[in-house]
Amino acid sequence: MINEKRFVVLIAPNVSEQFGGEAIKALQIFRSLKKHNIDVVQITHERCKAELSDRLKISDVYYIKETAFSYFLWYSVIFRKLQDFWFSVKAVQLGEQLAAERGKANRSTVIHQTEPNSPVLIRQLSKVCFNVIGPINGNIYFPKAFRRNETFNYYSRRILHFPLQRLSAILFRRFKHVDVVFAAGGDRTTESLVAAGYSPDTIKDTLDCGIEEDLLNRPKLKHGGVNCRFVHYGRLVFHKGTFLAIESLKEADDRICLDIIGEGPELESYERLVKELRLEGRVHFLGWRKSHKDLIDSLAGYRGMVFPSFQDANGIVVQEAMAIGLPPICLRWGGPSLLVEDGKTGFLIDPTNRGEIPTLLARAMSKLSFEPEVAERMSTEARKRAEDWRWSTLTSEWLTAYEEMS
Repeated sequence: MINEKRFVVLIAPNVSEQFGGEAIKALQIFRSLKKHNIDVVQITHERCKAELSDRLKISDVYYIKETAFSYFLWYSVIFRKLQDFWFSVKAVQLGEQLAAERGKANRSTVIHQTEPNSPVLIRQLSKVCFNVIGPINGNIYFPKAFRRNETFNYYSRRILHFPLQRLSAILFRRFKHVDVVFAAGGDRTTESLVAAGYSPDTIKDTLDCGIEEDLLNRPKLKHGGVNCRFVHYGRLVFHKGTFLAIESLKEADDRICLDIIGEGPELESYERLVKELRLEGRVHFLGWRKSHKDLIDSLAGYRGMVFPSFQDANGIVVQEAMAIGLPPICLRWGGPSLLVEDGKTGFLIDPTNRGEIPTLLARAMSKLSFEPEVAERMSTEARKRAEDWRWSTLTSEWLTAYEEMS
């Protein structure tokens, strides 16, 4: 357990329930560390103040205000990517100030930059405090079967990733001398971090995201009899593979149907795809749920969750499905491949042949639909695996790492 004399400063540009996955994760990390009864504060951008201080009434949060220079970075477009570094500089300065006010402007203060989670981003480091970054994820690109769909931006990022990381190691060496780096993407992320100049001795494997206690305190879903209802949920963007889930129904038993929860830029194209494949009676677009609780409550009637994403660094929806006992069907790629154990807690489909994927998805859906004993066994094992992902467990491991590496 962490030394009670330590002071922990968390830094993330967005800490919110409204600003997307990284912001939600940052808020959950702060709340979880608070439960360990240690002296911890959060530094974030002032755009989060109305929600955190006014609506949620969360204390011990400090805010970085916009300046003329930060506005210049944003509106210049060409320098916009420096916004994150600007925020890191201002936040670390504020963290050191807070440490000095407590008489702890030394290694007893941990400055932990939890977001953004990119292995490419350059961060300001404290010269007097203990520096931690992460969980870092990334270095994930389309599998070969989908690379013809890459935009030029995706293609150039993939080709230049390691050359630029090695250049970063030379040009920005002093920004890589951190005390602990939490790496959440397995070997692909560790290799990227080492190429960028981070010492392998400072890198600790971790999970990208934890699970809220109330989700794991719910009764596990039970699976009996035939159930042909499946769900796919998340933002409707190309790399989530929603089109693969739709195409799979053309290969599946006519009784199998799919509900799609979410909205996004690909919605209209997916609606057209459903019509082209004449699947109107089997694929239903339900839009967003009003709240996360409504979403989770709505999942009780399904047999499994289909999530054939090919560029998700983690996959919080997979973690949530497993936590409530809904077996996931995913591709063996990126984050889901680190979460799901094929044949035990769900199914993993190799993304080697684009044409075969819908057929393999359909086979997995059929097995879960018509073999309830398989679905129930996977549901039990998935829930058991998710028990290890409680935020309280994850943040306890981080606190232990602070001590081991200090």
